[in-house]
Amino acid sequence: MTKGITPSLDENTRRYYLDVMGIQCWESIDSQLKSENHGGVSTVDDSDRDVAVISHSQIEEAIQRCTRCRLYKTRKQALAGRGNQSAELMFVLLTPNSSDDESGVICGGEAGVLFGKMLAAIDIKIDDVYLSSLLKCSVPLNHTVSPKEIQSCNDYLKQQIQLIRPKLLVVLGETAVRCLLQKDLSIDDYRAMNNDMPYMHYSQVESVPLFVSYSPEELLQQPENKRKAWSDLQQLQKIIDKK
Repeated sequence: MTKGITPSLDENTRRYYLDVMGIQCWESIDSQLKSENHGGVSTVDDSDRDVAVISHSQIEEAIQRCTRCRLYKTRKQALAGRGNQSAELMFVLLTPNSSDDESGVICGGEAGVLFGKMLAAIDIKIDDVYLSSLLKCSVPLNHTVSPKEIQSCNDYLKQQIQLIRPKLLVVLGETAVRCLLQKDLSIDDYRAMNNDMPYMHYSQVESVPLFVSYSPEELLQQPENKRKAWSDLQQLQKIIDKK
């Protein structure tokens, strides 16, 4: 074996190790949907993919009643989001956590306190932004997020973006941005793209530019990244000031 070169793992072995470590794994939605096709007919019902939504109350009701994927079986409640429904800034996490599922407030508890302080540091009130998530149900411990689950919730997020019409979409967390953009890059790779603003666009809502940073949960688990998160916040403030 050549010194300094790590042998590559096959995909099944990689996923096994990730599952054992309790790491949520990103996978291309397209590849998963292709694997679900039989004789050219998709097992995903197209009628489930689009929900006609006129108002925020209707989309919230649809999310709360949603049974599109198996996560509805383990949740206490589905959470649409919270905050200003006409916000210029919209933040997107991967999913509510278990305490959010209990309280009914996304990004609550210690993570919510940290998030509020992060915004306050750049003179933004938490009530002036809108906070949502890619998945609307909490994810059980050691559960690997599947493409089916991402696809099931994708329309809800698109509809929320269309209703709120934010000037900037801020995606928080490595897994969240991987699932959203379908590219297997590190969060620092995505953060580097912040310098390309406003050319980095959400692929399915073309008019909304993206900004990427760490989630409050990640920062609680890895406080050494707070310095980089603060750098992101300063850059975000400059972008906001230019708008």
